[in-house]
Amino acid sequence: MSPFKNKMSIQQQYNLILCLLLCSCGGGKYTYLFDAGKQLDFSEGKWLLNRTESNSKVFDSELYEASYAGFKEILGDGLVDMNTIRTTKLLAPKIGFELTPKELGKLQQDSDCDYLINVRGNVVSNGAGSLAFDSGNGYYSASNQSSVSIMIYDLNAKTVISSSQVVGKATAENSHFDNGNGVPSINSSAETLMVSGAKKLIGQYEKNRLD
Repeated sequence: MSPFKNKMSIQQQYNLILCLLLCSCGGGKYTYLFDAGKQLDFSEGKWLLNRTESNSKVFDSELYEASYAGFKEILGDGLVDMNTIRTTKLLAPKIGFELTPKELGKLQQDSDCDYLINVRGNVVSNGAGSLAFDSGNGYYSASNQSSVSIMIYDLNAKTVISSSQVVGKATAENSHFDNGNGVPSINSSAETLMVSGAKKLIGQYEKNRLD
């Protein structure tokens, strides 16, 4: 094989990879639900961000980082990190997602904070994978799906002031292959949808803030 042909082969591989990255991409669609507290005043008080919860061990740290960055942009110095406050306060080893009034009162006394922010992610399905190919067997449909829930508590009033959820879904189906060229669609993984959904849901708090 001549050097020229070898070079062309490498170029063809590069073009194929580029084609895969630029082909139709299922970035995901997001649906928001606020049970309470869509509009909040973030101008006063100390807001404690709890450690995030999720069923994804790999992406839980990314979920926390995205949550911290998002609320930090809203609250500035008013946001308190759980790890930081543990250096000066004695708190329970784990603070749950859903808390009773008694637990909220105890946390307020122990932390000296005014509000608690809880974020929980859930990877629902990864049925579509990251790449979807036309099997040629007729209709095809699969999806990657995740959800993120946020609960914000007023520790002094011992009550929930905001409850919200976002559901992210990326669907691959045979309509992506109607052109018959056999090029796969690139789909956001359920884990990526979870982290992106957290960012978008926190963005809704920023968008609708009262202060």
